[in-house]
Amino acid sequence: MKISHLSFICLILLTSIALLANLPTPDDQTIYLKSGEKLTGKIIKTDAQTGEISIQTEYGILIVHKDDILEEVITIELKSGDKLKGKILAKSGTTTDLLTDYGILTIANSDIAKIEYGLKDKSDKISEIKEKFSLGSERQIDVFYDPTGYTLDKGVLYVSGLSWGFGITDKFQITSKWSGYFMGNFNLRPKLQLFRFGTYEKEQVFSIGAHVHTRYNPDKYEWLEGKYEFDKGHYDNSSWEWISSNDSTPVYYGGYHKIGSQIDIEDNEKHYDDQYDHIEYDWVNVDQPDPKEFYEVFAAYTFSNARKGNTGRISHTFGAIISKHPDKKELMYKVYYAGGVDIRKNLIMNYEIFYDPYYVEWWNREDGIFGNYDENLSLTKPDKPYISPIHFDVGFIYAFSDRLRFGIHFQPYIFGIYMKF
Repeated sequence: MKISHLSFICLILLTSIALLANLPTPDDQTIYLKSGEKLTGKIIKTDAQTGEISIQTEYGILIVHKDDILEEVITIELKSGDKLKGKILAKSGTTTDLLTDYGILTIANSDIAKIEYGLKDKSDKISEIKEKFSLGSERQIDVFYDPTGYTLDKGVLYVSGLSWGFGITDKFQITSKWSGYFMGNFNLRPKLQLFRFGTYEKEQVFSIGAHVHTRYNPDKYEWLEGKYEFDKGHYDNSSWEWISSNDSTPVYYGGYHKIGSQIDIEDNEKHYDDQYDHIEYDWVNVDQPDPKEFYEVFAAYTFSNARKGNTGRISHTFGAIISKHPDKKELMYKVYYAGGVDIRKNLIMNYEIFYDPYYVEWWNREDGIFGNYDENLSLTKPDKPYISPIHFDVGFIYAFSDRLRFGIHFQPYIFGIYMKF
């Protein structure tokens, strides 16, 4: 399989992003002072008599008093919905010991949904530590419209500029592209989570689903070309009537269009002016395919790990989509790897590498990104350009609030906005 140099560079770049996001961080600790200052380093000595703590920072050894340090408070949210506050005394691969006002609790890590970190001031008011979090504001059900293993929580509704979704149970959801309703396309995409196990630090999840359309025109492309015999002749200067030379010349067209598109050219436009050596009507109209029934089935496996230093998670998804197009005898398929990295609690970076021999980037499509169906004819047969079946995408999702999200990425559709309720 031929891969362009640019594709190879993009592959190396996205692989590097995934590896760098999971690099271990030094075993440092961040200490928050009542003065508003913040120190990051390694505690090398504590003096119980004086209350002084020695911290090795990259700038040298600093000494602070324990009374000048803000107390860090941990809030553990369980999968049951309960919340517990206190201080973590010990943590193993299976349990977490939490010191609360009511005693020490031993919590199974598999029961923990997420952990939040805060600081308690003199008035016992707790403020959030924004740079420390176990889970970002978004657990994604899709990355760039391709499914992950996760589903919406029970009762959660989201509405975007193109689609909506609803969590019927914690393991089953329904989504739909409401933008297609205006074209009479009733469509549903159910997704069922078959298993989910692990802890908030390491988790694996696998889901399957389908997408059924009644009237759809998918972004699946193929090379479309034609050869036509144009009548040679010229127009009479006085009557402006076509005078044939009783000869013909071959004229060609070629371009990437949606599967099912048709080249439309009228017989009375097939004229080649042999006096001026040019095609009289040097364009064709390419008719878009009519919306038809379209079906997809998919499977997605996602595993995620907590990043070092309590800075969110990195998720990896491997998925496959099989489609049946009414104008193609064979099945169409797509496989992909997608990643998500919590940059901040309200900011996620996504990236994706996918193999899809029927996907063509918009700059290689003859109709462009907005649709322009007047195409040029040529006296020479066009060479079919090589289009790599390997494609890339990268982008970000920013949470303005608990409800409102905004996204941007490289491939169409470039912008996205949605709300969760």
